[in-house]
Amino acid sequence: MRTDRIFFVGFLIIFMVCFLPFALKKKPAVTEAERSDHAAVQTDAPFTVTDKPGIRLRYSYKPPQGIDYTAIGSDAVVLYDKTSGEVLFSKNPQKHLYPASMTKVLTACVALRYLEPETELTVGSELDLLKPESSLAYLVKDTKITLKDALYGLLLPSGNDAAYTIAVNTARKVSNNPNMPNMDAVKYFADLMNDEALDAGAEDSRFVVPDGYYDPDHYTTPEDMLKIAIRSAQYPLIAEIGSSAEYEVTTSTGQDYSWENGNALILPDDEYYLSFVTGLKTGFFDEAGYCMVATASENGHDLISVIMRAPSAEVRYKDAAKLFWSVYDPGHSLKSEVTSGPEVTEAVQ
Repeated sequence: MRTDRIFFVGFLIIFMVCFLPFALKKKPAVTEAERSDHAAVQTDAPFTVTDKPGIRLRYSYKPPQGIDYTAIGSDAVVLYDKTSGEVLFSKNPQKHLYPASMTKVLTACVALRYLEPETELTVGSELDLLKPESSLAYLVKDTKITLKDALYGLLLPSGNDAAYTIAVNTARKVSNNPNMPNMDAVKYFADLMNDEALDAGAEDSRFVVPDGYYDPDHYTTPEDMLKIAIRSAQYPLIAEIGSSAEYEVTTSTGQDYSWENGNALILPDDEYYLSFVTGLKTGFFDEAGYCMVATASENGHDLISVIMRAPSAEVRYKDAAKLFWSVYDPGHSLKSEVTSGPEVTEAVQ
């Protein structure tokens, strides 16, 4: 009996000496050199995102050639390769920021989730909810417009009036309450927006208005905005609209509309034009800075970039160009494609 006890104690001592150190071994801490290495900016990204529901993101440890924090003038960006399913570069990917009119991508997703494009909407007193200096599609009160045409008015000229018309009509139809008051309908639609965002895995965001006009409780992150942009691919009409330079339509009640895309990267005659850019949505107001979610396709790579809180429209467009060129042609000189020009001004969106 005594011999068995001595053997057991001896076995425990050998186990602790030989195997316990491996079981307790900790992950090496990030060194100061690694922390300051701009060429490895992805290493500080929160990988717990893969544990969230909805769209899951993988971060690349090797950013594209020539891209680091010093090359990007915007406060926060994300570059994603849909082909490989990897985030190639990020700067402040989980920083809470205001999305401005990038919000309208989510608004379009929600509307198309519940309504058919040919659904006829009534333009009504919800236009009275518009804030001062809103960007407009110039919808006419007491008229009819299809959802498809309203979405063009939402995404091309960034019409806040189109946003509220879409939101109120969608809420009334989904709730089966055609007499729902405007403010109740906006709140109902905001709940649908948050549900759609959560389904995409965007858990660090909150949406309270359909147009993205400044509200301190309306915010997102570059990472969440990327997930919403990825989610929008489920609704091909959004990509179709985002890639259009202009759109003209006559509604069933006789209104003629002609809208131009507010994304300079799409417009062939604009100095910021890039032939491989396919969309998607810009935004601006003072608290948000200049922002955009841009999509591109070239050389077998479908890319999405999210730009947030750029100090000017010029920086916004140049940052998007730098991110895209870093994948499509790392040796490309930006001077041949994007030149410094007069400041671009926009309505509050």
